[in-house]
Amino acid sequence: MTYDFHKLKVVSVANGEVTLRIPERWGVWPDEGRPGFWACYDKGDDGTEPDTGTLWIHVDHFIWEDDGSPSPQDMGMKHVAESAAREKAASGSPLLESSVLQVEDGYRWCCVYDTEEGGEGLRFWFSHFYLNQGGHMAVIAMNLVLTHAQMDDPEFTELREIMEREIGAAFLDPFRGDDEERVESILGPLRRCNFSDWVKLTLLEAMSINIDEKTAAASPRWYCRLQTDDSHAGMFVECRTLEMKDENGSSVLLPAAMHQAVLDDIIGEGRHDHYVLMPDGMIAYDVYDDTAGVGEPDEEERPFQGFRNHVWRYARFAEGTAQLLVVLLMLPLPEYGRRPYAALSAYMQRAVRRAEFPGFAEVERH
Repeated sequence: MTYDFHKLKVVSVANGEVTLRIPERWGVWPDEGRPGFWACYDKGDDGTEPDTGTLWIHVDHFIWEDDGSPSPQDMGMKHVAESAAREKAASGSPLLESSVLQVEDGYRWCCVYDTEEGGEGLRFWFSHFYLNQGGHMAVIAMNLVLTHAQMDDPEFTELREIMEREIGAAFLDPFRGDDEERVESILGPLRRCNFSDWVKLTLLEAMSINIDEKTAAASPRWYCRLQTDDSHAGMFVECRTLEMKDENGSSVLLPAAMHQAVLDDIIGEGRHDHYVLMPDGMIAYDVYDDTAGVGEPDEEERPFQGFRNHVWRYARFAEGTAQLLVVLLMLPLPEYGRRPYAALSAYMQRAVRRAEFPGFAEVERH
């Protein structure tokens, strides 16, 4: 039997706090007896459950109360991850593999070990993410479970390799509420903005949005502007679709290993972008100063002082096509470190990743 584990779909649980790809044949079910747990596995229309592996997802939060105990920030997520690894090793369950890796907002502890349930040997591939912002700590765990009988089967070896890659590319977003509260306290309320059904972004209400009438319908561009005191930030939002075809002209689903090559072609040589893995794509991010024409009169007849530019290029891939979103945020160079502009650029780092693409490879939410 061929399981087609390589055919994947994007799913999201916990109100968008965990988004990743899993095999299309798997469903996602919350564990009714354990809040904060979801199981991803195979279930037939007739209710049967063919054993094709299981991925467990668990999300938990801890909000520090100033009661004299160390805050998550003071403890350090590396210390928390290493302590968990030591406790597991001392519990009597031999760890076949164990490593602690730094990730955004914290650390990831990966471990592999064997156990037994109902007389059946099982192997667990666990990833624990210990993340924090200030006094808010999130623990996200993902556990791939296979039986010992499946471990040496080539198809299940492929499944393990696929899920290791997909867990590494998962979008973890447990601090969205904190991010939005922080930027709203400085720049005012947010709103969900629909850019003509190409993309949806959550931006500031105070930011005006106008479409560039000169752009083609197949590659529209919008200009957004945020006025602050006697200066302003500008932002362009651009969208277009790319065809993904092989040398014979047939539609293809590009392997994840080739996503960066597509962005490299778009960016061109001489740039040093930072790449962020996403569940079905990749983001290239760069920041640079634009000083061309400094001193010349700008549109308001004031000497142009340059921009600190932040640019995100987000490509999502599906069979035969890719959706490209480009967001260019332009901050006045002499003022880019001011509180309003620093808050805006920090917020946009995550806002771009939260973009929704109506009608394109829809995310299955649970």
